[in-house]
Amino acid sequence: MRLRASLILMFVALMLSASAAISAEGLQDKPAQAKADPVSGDWDVTFEIQGMTVPANFKLKLDGDKVTGTAYSDHTGAGTLSKGSWVDNKLNFTLDFAKHESIVVNGMANDGKLGGEFLTEGMKGTWQAKKK
Repeated sequence: MRLRASLILMFVALMLSASAAISAEGLQDKPAQAKADPVSGDWDVTFEIQGMTVPANFKLKLDGDKVTGTAYSDHTGAGTLSKGSWVDNKLNFTLDFAKHESIVVNGMANDGKLGGEFLTEGMKGTWQAKKK
């Protein structure tokens, strides 16, 4: 009887140990998954070109390596994102507007922020974005 009780206790201890290990593994995966998507979300953006600073907002969504979303600034009005991609930590997309020339945006993620260069109306500038 004591042998049987000892075996049952050992089995229960092994099962609890395995369950705790599986739970700990699951918790470790969640931060890794969050880091895997540094693009999706609402962003406060600053465009700088020819000595001017223009504030804007991006709403971005990452799906695999495809990026979609919208943009808005008082200068351009509302816009939609096309040709969006996220490959090798590089962000590329075009912003299309009804009353403004398209803006080609290139950038990278660094320390929870986005930033890079953009081209519009034959001019080049820089941009930075911080998550809201």
